[in-house]
Amino acid sequence: MGMWRIDALAREAGELRARPSFRVASRAYVADRVLARLVGLLGTPDPTADEALILIPCRAVHGMGLRVRIAAAFVDRHGVVLKVVDPLPARGASCRGGYAVIEARSGVLGLVPGDRVWLTGDPLFPHAG
Repeated sequence: MGMWRIDALAREAGELRARPSFRVASRAYVADRVLARLVGLLGTPDPTADEALILIPCRAVHGMGLRVRIAAAFVDRHGVVLKVVDPLPARGASCRGGYAVIEARSGVLGLVPGDRVWLTGDPLFPHAG
C-alpha cells in the first residue's frame, strides 16, 4: 500500500449500503480532510470493486490523471443520490445541491438517483435501511 492510497489518507467508515439490502462497497473511506480530498483516488491506481471513497464536502469532481475509469454519485446531506455519472469524464462533473461525492471503480456503484445511502460504521448519513 502506498502512502497516497485512499486507505492511508482517508478514514475507514465501514460498509456503504443502499436500499434495504444492497451493499455498494464493503470498504468505504471518508475523505473529510483537505489532503485526503485533494488526492482522492489519484493515489489509488487499483481501487478494487468493493472499495468506495466519499469526498465531503464536495459537489464537483474531475477525472484528470486517474489511471482507471471511475464512477461518481452525488448525494445530499441525507445520503439521497441526486446524480450518477458513470464513467466520469476527464473534464469532470458537478451537481447543484450536492453535499458529498461517492467515487468507485466504473461499473460497480449500482446506484440510481433517488437511492438513499448510509455507512454501517459512521454516522455521516442517517441510517436509511
